[in-house]
Amino acid sequence: MSERYKFSVIIPTMWCSDLIYKLIPILETSNFVGEIILIDNDKSKRPAHIVNTDKIRIIEQEQNIYVNPAWNLGVELSNYPNICISNDDLVWNVQILPFILENIHLGIIGQATSNYFDGHSKIKIEDITERGWGWGCCFFLQKNKWVKIPQQLKVACGDDWLISKISAYQISGTPIETEPHPWSVSRTASKNEFVQISFQDMGTFSKL
Repeated sequence: MSERYKFSVIIPTMWCSDLIYKLIPILETSNFVGEIILIDNDKSKRPAHIVNTDKIRIIEQEQNIYVNPAWNLGVELSNYPNICISNDDLVWNVQILPFILENIHLGIIGQATSNYFDGHSKIKIEDITERGWGWGCCFFLQKNKWVKIPQQLKVACGDDWLISKISAYQISGTPIETEPHPWSVSRTASKNEFVQISFQDMGTFSKL
């Protein structure tokens, strides 16, 4: 397969969800996934069986660099023209990648909220002016359209920044697996230690 059809899948992680161990093998089997870039923000918790391979690249950090800088780093290090940025605490349907490729020229494509709660239906892509809940937990765009997230934004509002700079869309009709309930996604960022940073990011973003 030509490299122009392949994705670099970027996953920042602190190894807090077992779903990452289900997602990685699924991604490995897809011909549309050229590489899986794991931004390891807590190397002390990385299991021994997760190692660098021909497809998996572990980018180990000495300390937590937070999610938005991890997104920037992953894109900077990526080798393929199409980007997917995914949470580590969900499993999405890799079979949508050919459909994403057909539409990725439009802009940046995130998740409709309905994907977290509803079953399969006709897959469609719609333009949006603001994101719904869960939009930024898994999204796709061409690498050359990436607009670097300001370094002041650490945990929150990275997706809001991108939507403010790139034509934005959402994909629906393709269910996402979470645990134990959809509202639990991004649970690392919702820990008390990160909540204050999130509020600071919101204030910062409002002034950008």
